[in-house]
Amino acid sequence: MLVALIVSILGGLAGGFIGARLGGNGFRSLIPTRVTVVPSKTSEPVVAAAAAAVPSVVNIDVSAEDSNTKEEGLPDTHPDVPAQGNGSGVVYKKNDGGVYIITNNHVVDGAKSITVRDPGGQRWDAKLVGRDPETDIAIVEIEADLPTMELGDSEKLAVGQTVVAIGSPFGLEHSVTSGVVSALGRSLPDFSTSSPGTYPLVDVIQTDAAINPGNSGGALVDRSGRLVGINTAIYSDSGSSGGIGFAIPTNAAIKAADQLISKGKVEHPFLGVIGQTVNADVAKAKKLPVEEGALVQDFSSGSTAKASGIKVGDLIVALDGTPIRSMDDLILQVRRKQVDEKVDLTLYRDGKRQVITVTVGEKPAELDTESQVPTLP
Repeated sequence: MLVALIVSILGGLAGGFIGARLGGNGFRSLIPTRVTVVPSKTSEPVVAAAAAAVPSVVNIDVSAEDSNTKEEGLPDTHPDVPAQGNGSGVVYKKNDGGVYIITNNHVVDGAKSITVRDPGGQRWDAKLVGRDPETDIAIVEIEADLPTMELGDSEKLAVGQTVVAIGSPFGLEHSVTSGVVSALGRSLPDFSTSSPGTYPLVDVIQTDAAINPGNSGGALVDRSGRLVGINTAIYSDSGSSGGIGFAIPTNAAIKAADQLISKGKVEHPFLGVIGQTVNADVAKAKKLPVEEGALVQDFSSGSTAKASGIKVGDLIVALDGTPIRSMDDLILQVRRKQVDEKVDLTLYRDGKRQVITVTVGEKPAELDTESQVPTLP
């Protein structure tokens, strides 16, 4: 499993970075280990968080279908040797005779076989239940009785709050790092510069807890060891931790996980608006009445916004009363809704402010971005 590196710019942060999807690293475990967890009765918050959460974090070893995939800058993998790599996972829910484990889509994408290893070193063959490239969430299942992780509420996170990341960086199973929530509601740009249409990850948690290749699919927990995020990506100039890591909020991850378990797919809320973020320069050039918003330029196939009366040239400034200052804001707010839910879009049309009610649709299959997401076998 390989690390995909891209160069892009993170909104709200200065400069260019190399971003890495963290699923695999090509490393095997350096030293087979058994994890000893300190009892949870302690005044040390990171120790207490680790004690509560580590038993529910697993290592995921993957053997890939494509043995010829190579990491950028490295020689081709020998064609007779399957590509190997590892990531992490979180024990989410029990089922009849086993447990469901949440991980990242890019950890298991292209996997020929998946093996789960618990903190005690025991191994199980895993079955892929379902995966979703757009949310970067996947579910695997094993026939084992492992403790499930207590869930937190990612909506209640605050910037500056202590968080702990648990996973298998560079194959070092069940490593624990700590930091704070650096920002909330971040939007990540495309993970591939060759795929400009890729729907970006939105509404992710930024943290300075050290996250490295192999941490993907692992847990981001609060001081009580409750799951608040699934580690998924980093920005770095070296491909390893630079103090800028990202996690999918628990609430979004659980929503996707439950749909994968019950339906085998994730329903993606969708308005079908193609637009442009408005700033002062754009507003001046186009003679718009306000200097922030999402300017409608076109519609995707199956657009419910178009069917509801939204027109090219409309400037959307709020959704259900929440300000929309950019296209990222619009994507974020739509993602938080449910398919078939009705929302009120506040917009300017020909200089006049008005409100139009739109039904949130489901993103059509033909617009699925799976083929545009880098394969990390």
